Amino acid sequence: MSVSSSPDFLRAYLRALPLHRAIVRCLEARLYWMYAGHLRGPILDIGSGDGSFAQIVLPGAEIYGIDPLPRDTREAQSRQCYSGLSVASGAAIPFASGTFASAICNCVLEHVVPLHETLAEIGRVTAPGGVFIATVVTDRFSASLLGYQLLDRLGLPGTGYSDWLNRKANHHNLLSREQWAAALERAGFDVVEQVPYLGGRTMQIFDFGHYWALPSLLTYKLRGRWHLADAVNSNMLWEGLLRETYEQPEDQDGTCLFLLCRRR
Repeated sequence: MSVSSSPDFLRAYLRALPLHRAIVRCLEARLYWMYAGHLRGPILDIGSGDGSFAQIVLPGAEIYGIDPLPRDTREAQSRQCYSGLSVASGAAIPFASGTFASAICNCVLEHVVPLHETLAEIGRVTAPGGVFIATVVTDRFSASLLGYQLLDRLGLPGTGYSDWLNRKANHHNLLSREQWAAALERAGFDVVEQVPYLGGRTMQIFDFGHYWALPSLLTYKLRGRWHLADAVNSNMLWEGLLRETYEQPEDQDGTCLFLLCRRR
């Protein structure tokens, strides 16, 4: 998929989400768009959430979603972009073995308990030769946070900050790139390609974005949206700095990992 044919996910997410979430989602959407040609239906979306990501990145696809949260599943249903939705855990997927030609799992596996049982279930319902695409957070995340690095430069332990943020984000599985690959191979997948993303300056902006977004939280609680209008959206001040990273999302210092796998 060429750069010119890709939608401008950066601008779209900056307009729709708080800064930190917009940065991550636009990079993930860009990568999914680049590799979407590998996906064949029917597709299973593990951790479908409110359905917004699948709606934007895979419009018109034959896609089924599972998520353990009924409220998010109801919102996903309202988007009318899924062929079917189930309230279910990834550790007990309610489909027969080999049902799906492809599966996706976006920014979910780092939160999942139990991890290996969930990966085994994804392997079970993915047909032999089928593609599995996942994005995950790695063990590089904590020390790359802006708060961690500022404390470290002051001679203070940054782990207190990173531990707090990881608890807040419910990060249970911060594995190395090698450990993620090994876990997927154990579940019956061959890792075809690994693309690291979200590193360096962009990672620091991401961390700062948590605090930049605080005024928007009030807007969201009062109006049900993060920004009142494009004209008063402070996220757009960051577009120029983020554009280069968005156009070339691969980053060898990246704290997150895009994984393209094939079921054996």
